[in-house]
Amino acid sequence: MKQVLVLVAVLLALSLLAPARPALAAPAEARIYSVVHVAPDDKLNMRDRAGVEGSKVVASIPHNAKGILLSGEQQQVGSSTWVKIAWSGQRGWVNKYYLLEDVQTSNYEPGTPRRNDPGVVMACRGTEPFWSIRISEKQMAVELADGPKFSVDVSFRQRSLNNTRIAVVGGRRGNALTSAFLEKVERCSDGMSDRNYPYAITAVVNSYRVVSGCCSVNEEGR
Repeated sequence: MKQVLVLVAVLLALSLLAPARPALAAPAEARIYSVVHVAPDDKLNMRDRAGVEGSKVVASIPHNAKGILLSGEQQQVGSSTWVKIAWSGQRGWVNKYYLLEDVQTSNYEPGTPRRNDPGVVMACRGTEPFWSIRISEKQMAVELADGPKFSVDVSFRQRSLNNTRIAVVGGRRGNALTSAFLEKVERCSDGMSDRNYPYAITAVVNSYRVVSGCCSVNEEGR
């Protein structure tokens, strides 16, 4: 329970540091899915390409998994629609029949502004290609090794309505949305070191690029 409350504490800290304003609804792009139509003793296979024939299984998703993000890519294979997803730091294709839009993010009122609080920062990173995102109470700072370096003002911070381990933070840069889907996990590996992180992240950068990685919580000013 203590670990689960860490993510809640981070989001509450972000809201307390932000100016009071009306609750903001998540944009249409911020949709999370769960697995359906899979037996309790079975799993949903994530594949490296759309369709079963000629593809390889890259991950097996539990029958009750949540926090699945669609990248926007989809292909028709016979009578089935396959979609590209990101889940628990991994990416691949699944049959859309086994997914259901699940988590409607909950609106909540940011708290009264407080001053002289330490800045709570989610420091997130990933590899192949290397990238980093730092999420503070007001901004998301994005840096891609093979792309742009920029910051966006945070315009929404919301927890999942029915899963407190999942949260969404994001903002816009012009017409482009950058959103981060954060999930409290048992462990998240960056694939390059022995360090395990307590959070997994899947982010949509500039409305089109999906990256996955791990996060830790830093408290600046202490």
